[in-house]
Amino acid sequence: MATQVKLSRIAISKILLATDFSPESQNALKCAISLAKRYESKLFLAHAISEEASLTAGEVWPALIDTAQGNAEKSMAQLKQNKDLQSLPHQVVMQAGETWEVLSRLMSDQDIDLIVMGTHGSGGIDKLILGSTAEKVVRHATCPVLTVGPCVRLLPVERFGNILYATDFSSGSLRALDYALSLAEEDRAELTMLHIIEAKPTSEAELVTWKRRDCRRLSQVLPTGIDLPCPPELEVEAGDPAQEIVRLADTRNADLIVMGSHSDGVVSTHLPWTTLHHVLQHAHCPVLTVRAA
Repeated sequence: MATQVKLSRIAISKILLATDFSPESQNALKCAISLAKRYESKLFLAHAISEEASLTAGEVWPALIDTAQGNAEKSMAQLKQNKDLQSLPHQVVMQAGETWEVLSRLMSDQDIDLIVMGTHGSGGIDKLILGSTAEKVVRHATCPVLTVGPCVRLLPVERFGNILYATDFSSGSLRALDYALSLAEEDRAELTMLHIIEAKPTSEAELVTWKRRDCRRLSQVLPTGIDLPCPPELEVEAGDPAQEIVRLADTRNADLIVMGSHSDGVVSTHLPWTTLHHVLQHAHCPVLTVRAA
Protein backbone atom coordinates (compact mmCIF):
# COMPACT_ATOMS: atom_id res chain seq x y z
CA MET A 1 0.00 0.00 0.00
CA ALA A 2 1.49 3.35 -1.02
CA THR A 3 1.90 5.88 1.73
CA GLN A 4 0.59 9.39 1.16
CA VAL A 5 3.14 12.05 1.98
CA LYS A 6 2.83 15.59 3.19
CA LEU A 7 4.46 18.02 0.81
CA SER A 8 7.56 19.66 2.27
CA ARG A 9 8.55 22.88 0.55
CA ILE A 10 12.12 22.66 -0.62
CA ALA A 11 14.75 25.30 0.03
CA ILE A 12 17.73 25.72 -2.26
CA SER A 13 19.84 28.39 -0.62
CA LYS A 14 23.27 26.97 -1.55
CA ILE A 15 24.10 25.37 -4.89
CA LEU A 16 27.40 23.62 -5.62
CA LEU A 17 28.47 23.51 -9.25
CA ALA A 18 31.14 20.87 -9.90
CA THR A 19 33.00 21.88 -13.05
CA ASP A 20 35.85 20.52 -15.15
CA PHE A 21 35.33 23.31 -17.73
CA SER A 22 34.05 20.86 -20.35
CA PRO A 23 31.11 21.72 -22.67
CA GLU A 24 28.89 19.60 -20.41
CA SER A 25 30.02 21.65 -17.42
CA GLN A 26 29.18 24.84 -19.29
CA ASN A 27 25.67 23.50 -19.82
CA ALA A 28 25.48 22.63 -16.12
CA LEU A 29 26.56 26.19 -15.27
CA LYS A 30 23.59 27.59 -17.20
CA CYS A 31 21.27 25.31 -15.24
CA ALA A 32 22.87 26.24 -11.90
CA ILE A 33 22.61 29.97 -12.64
CA SER A 34 18.97 29.63 -13.63
CA LEU A 35 18.11 27.82 -10.40
CA ALA A 36 20.17 30.23 -8.30
CA LYS A 37 18.20 33.15 -9.71
CA ARG A 38 14.83 31.54 -9.04
CA TYR A 39 15.69 30.43 -5.51
CA GLU A 40 17.98 33.38 -4.63
CA SER A 41 20.80 30.94 -3.90
CA LYS A 42 24.49 31.38 -3.32
CA LEU A 43 26.49 29.51 -5.95
CA PHE A 44 29.74 27.69 -5.20
CA LEU A 45 31.95 27.02 -8.22
CA ALA A 46 34.15 24.03 -7.41
CA HIS A 47 37.02 22.49 -9.34
CA ALA A 48 39.30 19.73 -8.09
CA ILE A 49 42.90 19.81 -9.32
CA SER A 50 43.92 16.22 -9.90
CA GLU A 51 46.84 14.81 -7.94
CA GLU A 52 47.04 11.67 -10.06
CA ALA A 53 50.31 12.89 -11.57
CA SER A 54 51.96 12.40 -8.19
CA LEU A 55 51.64 8.66 -8.60
CA THR A 56 53.75 8.54 -11.74
CA ALA A 57 55.75 11.71 -12.10
CA GLY A 58 58.11 11.44 -9.15
CA GLU A 59 60.14 14.60 -8.59
CA VAL A 60 58.39 16.58 -11.33
CA TRP A 61 55.01 16.31 -9.60
CA PRO A 62 55.09 19.83 -8.02
CA ALA A 63 55.68 21.39 -11.45
CA LEU A 64 52.78 19.41 -12.95
CA ILE A 65 50.49 20.48 -10.13
CA ASP A 66 51.53 24.11 -10.62
CA THR A 67 50.74 23.82 -14.32
CA ALA A 68 47.36 22.20 -13.63
CA GLN A 69 46.50 24.90 -11.12
CA GLY A 70 47.52 27.65 -13.51
CA ASN A 71 45.36 26.18 -16.27
CA ALA A 72 42.44 25.79 -13.85
CA GLU A 73 42.75 29.39 -12.70
CA LYS A 74 42.66 30.62 -16.31
CA SER A 75 39.60 28.48 -17.07
CA MET A 76 37.84 29.63 -13.90
CA ALA A 77 38.59 33.27 -14.73
CA GLN A 78 36.94 32.77 -18.13
CA LEU A 79 33.96 31.07 -16.52
CA LYS A 80 33.51 33.99 -14.10
CA GLN A 81 33.11 36.38 -17.03
CA ASN A 82 29.57 35.06 -17.45
CA LYS A 83 27.37 38.15 -17.04
CA ASP A 84 24.55 36.24 -15.36
CA LEU A 85 26.98 34.79 -12.85
CA GLN A 86 28.34 38.23 -11.94
CA SER A 87 24.90 39.29 -10.71
CA LEU A 88 24.70 36.36 -8.26
CA PRO A 89 26.43 35.80 -4.91
CA HIS A 90 29.08 33.19 -5.64
CA GLN A 91 32.33 31.74 -4.36
CA VAL A 92 35.14 29.93 -6.16
CA VAL A 93 36.66 26.83 -4.57
CA MET A 94 39.70 25.18 -6.19
CA GLN A 95 41.50 22.49 -4.23
CA ALA A 96 43.99 19.76 -5.07
CA GLY A 97 42.66 16.26 -4.58
CA GLU A 98 40.29 13.60 -5.82
CA THR A 99 37.10 15.24 -7.09
CA TRP A 100 34.62 13.41 -4.87
CA GLU A 101 36.68 14.11 -1.74
CA VAL A 102 36.80 17.83 -2.56
CA LEU A 103 33.06 17.95 -3.26
CA SER A 104 32.21 15.90 -0.18
CA ARG A 105 34.12 18.24 2.14
CA LEU A 106 32.56 21.31 0.57
CA MET A 107 29.08 19.78 0.70
CA SER A 108 29.46 19.15 4.43
CA ASP A 109 31.27 22.38 5.37
CA GLN A 110 28.86 24.66 3.51
CA ASP A 111 25.64 22.67 4.08
CA ILE A 112 24.97 22.46 0.34
CA ASP A 113 21.33 22.02 -0.74
CA LEU A 114 21.94 20.92 -4.34
CA ILE A 115 24.87 19.72 -6.45
CA VAL A 116 24.81 20.50 -10.18
CA MET A 117 27.26 18.76 -12.46
CA GLY A 118 27.81 17.90 -16.10
CA THR A 119 28.94 14.46 -17.15
CA HIS A 120 30.55 13.32 -20.37
CA GLY A 121 28.90 9.91 -20.41
CA SER A 122 31.83 8.33 -22.22
CA GLY A 123 32.10 4.60 -22.74
CA GLY A 124 29.54 1.88 -23.35
CA ILE A 125 26.74 0.87 -21.07
CA ASP A 126 28.40 -2.51 -20.61
CA LYS A 127 31.48 -0.88 -19.11
CA LEU A 128 29.48 1.52 -16.92
CA ILE A 129 31.85 4.34 -17.68
CA LEU A 130 29.76 7.38 -16.97
CA GLY A 131 32.69 8.66 -15.00
CA SER A 132 33.71 7.45 -11.56
CA THR A 133 33.18 10.94 -10.13
CA ALA A 134 29.62 11.16 -11.41
CA GLU A 135 28.83 7.74 -10.02
CA LYS A 136 30.28 8.57 -6.59
CA VAL A 137 28.39 11.85 -6.40
CA VAL A 138 25.04 10.37 -7.42
CA ARG A 139 25.43 7.35 -5.14
CA HIS A 140 26.78 9.08 -2.03
CA ALA A 141 25.86 12.77 -1.96
CA THR A 142 23.56 13.54 0.96
CA CYS A 143 21.84 16.32 -0.96
CA PRO A 144 20.04 16.03 -4.30
CA VAL A 145 22.16 15.96 -7.45
CA LEU A 146 21.19 17.56 -10.75
CA THR A 147 23.14 15.91 -13.58
CA VAL A 148 23.39 17.46 -17.03
CA GLY A 149 24.34 14.68 -19.43
CA PRO A 150 25.98 14.68 -22.86
CA CYS A 151 22.69 14.50 -24.79
CA VAL A 152 20.97 17.41 -23.03
CA ARG A 153 19.47 19.80 -25.54
CA LEU A 154 19.26 23.56 -25.12
CA LEU A 155 18.28 24.21 -21.52
CA PRO A 156 15.25 26.32 -20.58
CA VAL A 157 16.49 29.65 -19.28
CA GLU A 158 13.62 30.76 -17.06
CA ARG A 159 11.80 27.64 -15.87
CA PHE A 160 11.12 23.92 -16.18
CA GLY A 161 7.92 23.78 -18.22
CA ASN A 162 7.42 20.00 -18.08
CA ILE A 163 8.69 17.66 -15.36
CA LEU A 164 8.73 13.86 -15.44
CA TYR A 165 8.77 12.15 -12.03
CA ALA A 166 9.62 8.42 -12.07
CA THR A 167 8.88 6.32 -8.99
CA ASP A 168 8.97 2.81 -7.56
CA PHE A 169 7.18 4.00 -4.36
CA SER A 170 10.33 3.60 -2.25
CA SER A 171 11.29 6.09 0.48
CA GLY A 172 13.79 7.72 -1.85
CA SER A 173 11.13 8.10 -4.50
CA LEU A 174 8.70 9.66 -2.04
CA ARG A 175 11.28 12.24 -0.96
CA ALA A 176 11.96 12.95 -4.62
CA LEU A 177 8.24 13.66 -5.02
CA ASP A 178 8.65 16.68 -2.73
CA TYR A 179 11.19 18.08 -5.18
CA ALA A 180 9.14 17.26 -8.26
CA LEU A 181 6.03 18.90 -6.81
CA SER A 182 7.85 21.91 -5.37
CA LEU A 183 9.70 22.57 -8.61
CA ALA A 184 6.46 22.14 -10.59
CA GLU A 185 4.69 24.62 -8.30
CA GLU A 186 7.58 27.11 -8.43
CA ASP A 187 7.83 26.99 -12.23
CA ARG A 188 4.09 26.44 -12.92
CA ALA A 189 5.14 23.31 -14.79
CA GLU A 190 3.17 20.38 -16.11
CA LEU A 191 3.96 17.22 -14.11
CA THR A 192 3.88 13.61 -15.27
CA MET A 193 4.12 10.84 -12.66
CA LEU A 194 5.52 7.59 -14.07
CA HIS A 195 5.79 4.04 -12.78
CA ILE A 196 7.36 1.24 -14.82
CA ILE A 197 6.18 -2.36 -14.40
CA GLU A 198 9.19 -4.59 -14.90
CA ALA A 199 7.45 -7.95 -14.32
CA LYS A 200 6.04 -9.65 -17.41
CA PRO A 201 2.28 -10.29 -17.25
CA THR A 202 0.88 -13.63 -18.32
CA SER A 203 -1.94 -11.99 -20.24
CA GLU A 204 -3.20 -8.65 -21.49
CA ALA A 205 -5.92 -8.75 -18.84
CA GLU A 206 -3.32 -9.10 -16.09
CA LEU A 207 -1.37 -6.14 -17.48
CA VAL A 208 -4.51 -4.01 -17.48
CA THR A 209 -5.15 -4.99 -13.85
CA TRP A 210 -1.58 -4.11 -12.86
CA LYS A 211 -1.79 -0.74 -14.60
CA ARG A 212 -5.03 0.15 -12.82
CA ARG A 213 -3.53 -0.87 -9.48
CA ASP A 214 -0.42 1.23 -9.97
CA CYS A 215 -2.36 4.24 -11.23
CA ARG A 216 -4.24 4.15 -7.92
CA ARG A 217 -0.93 3.97 -6.07
CA LEU A 218 0.33 7.01 -7.96
CA SER A 219 -2.76 9.00 -7.05
CA GLN A 220 -2.48 7.91 -3.41
CA VAL A 221 1.01 9.34 -2.92
CA LEU A 222 -0.10 12.81 -4.05
CA PRO A 223 -0.35 15.10 -1.02
CA THR A 224 -3.33 17.37 -0.51
CA GLY A 225 -3.15 21.11 -1.00
CA ILE A 226 -0.73 21.13 -3.94
CA ASP A 227 -0.96 24.12 -6.25
CA LEU A 228 -0.26 23.07 -9.83
CA PRO A 229 -1.52 24.66 -13.05
CA CYS A 230 -3.17 21.35 -13.96
CA PRO A 231 -3.54 17.91 -12.31
CA PRO A 232 -0.52 15.61 -12.75
CA GLU A 233 -0.69 13.11 -15.58
CA LEU A 234 -0.44 9.54 -14.27
CA GLU A 235 1.45 7.08 -16.49
CA VAL A 236 2.03 3.37 -15.91
CA GLU A 237 4.04 1.52 -18.53
CA ALA A 238 5.54 -1.95 -18.80
CA GLY A 239 9.06 -2.67 -19.99
CA ASP A 240 12.67 -1.78 -19.35
CA PRO A 241 12.83 1.19 -16.95
CA ALA A 242 15.88 2.77 -18.57
CA GLN A 243 14.34 2.74 -22.03
CA GLU A 244 10.87 3.78 -20.88
CA ILE A 245 11.99 6.71 -18.73
CA VAL A 246 14.01 8.20 -21.58
CA ARG A 247 11.23 7.49 -24.11
CA LEU A 248 8.50 9.06 -21.97
CA ALA A 249 10.70 12.07 -21.22
CA ASP A 250 11.09 12.61 -24.97
CA THR A 251 7.41 12.01 -25.67
CA ARG A 252 6.43 14.57 -23.03
CA ASN A 253 9.16 17.02 -24.05
CA ALA A 254 10.34 16.95 -20.44
CA ASP A 255 12.67 19.69 -19.24
CA LEU A 256 13.60 17.69 -16.14
CA ILE A 257 13.51 14.08 -14.92
CA VAL A 258 13.19 13.56 -11.14
CA MET A 259 13.98 10.19 -9.51
CA GLY A 260 14.69 8.80 -6.05
CA SER A 261 17.59 6.78 -4.65
CA HIS A 262 18.17 4.65 -1.56
CA SER A 263 20.21 5.97 1.36
CA ASP A 264 22.73 3.15 1.04
CA GLY A 265 23.73 4.47 -2.34
CA VAL A 266 21.96 1.80 -4.38
CA VAL A 267 19.96 3.80 -6.88
CA SER A 268 16.26 3.17 -6.74
CA THR A 269 13.26 4.15 -8.89
CA HIS A 270 13.72 0.76 -10.56
CA LEU A 271 17.30 1.89 -10.86
CA PRO A 272 20.37 -0.19 -10.36
CA TRP A 273 23.36 1.78 -11.58
CA THR A 274 23.08 0.30 -15.09
CA THR A 275 19.61 1.84 -15.48
CA LEU A 276 20.55 5.23 -14.08
CA HIS A 277 23.66 5.23 -16.25
CA HIS A 278 21.47 4.80 -19.34
CA VAL A 279 19.11 7.59 -18.29
CA LEU A 280 21.93 10.04 -17.53
CA GLN A 281 23.73 9.15 -20.74
CA HIS A 282 20.73 9.35 -23.07
CA ALA A 283 18.26 11.79 -21.52
CA HIS A 284 17.76 15.00 -23.47
CA CYS A 285 17.08 16.94 -20.27
CA PRO A 286 18.75 17.24 -16.85
CA VAL A 287 18.15 14.47 -14.27
CA LEU A 288 17.57 15.20 -10.58
CA THR A 289 18.27 12.30 -8.20
CA VAL A 290 17.15 12.50 -4.56
CA ARG A 291 18.27 10.11 -1.83
CA ALA A 292 16.06 8.81 0.94
CA ALA A 293 16.35 10.82 4.15
